[in-house]
Amino acid sequence: MFFKKYEYVYDEYYDCYICPEEHILPYRTTDRGGYREYESCGTRCAHCPSLERCTHSKSHVKTVTRHVWEGYMETVEDIRHTRGDKDIYAQRKETIERIFGTAKEQHGFRYTQYIGKARMEMKAGLTFACMDLKKLARILARKERGGCHPRNIRIF
Repeated sequence: MFFKKYEYVYDEYYDCYICPEEHILPYRTTDRGGYREYESCGTRCAHCPSLERCTHSKSHVKTVTRHVWEGYMETVEDIRHTRGDKDIYAQRKETIERIFGTAKEQHGFRYTQYIGKARMEMKAGLTFACMDLKKLARILARKERGGCHPRNIRIF
């Protein structure tokens, strides 16, 4: 069974990975997908006692990849799992996700209808502005009626 990525330690200061046998995997290159590649020294790894758990490469080189935004993703995951933020994250399905679901179902956001980023940004901006105006109209109508639930008020 191979070593998992989390068994390699990332050293942020030196921008390298350290394998379970404490060998350094320095940065080599970044691919087009935004993944930084860290590779071990094949001559050093050839005599490693954990070679079979690390790689089956003929050149005895182990490559570990790390996305350029992975540091930010780790920070977000840490925040998401804190005590107070777990409750907020659980509300996403009731607030944010619902808006995007409505946009997909009722406003044609399953597929792009225009060619070009600028045109799609314009469509998205106008659509979400209209959705916000509908929401504002519901809130104002609820306020005038004395507290009716906004879902009971239909605006066309």
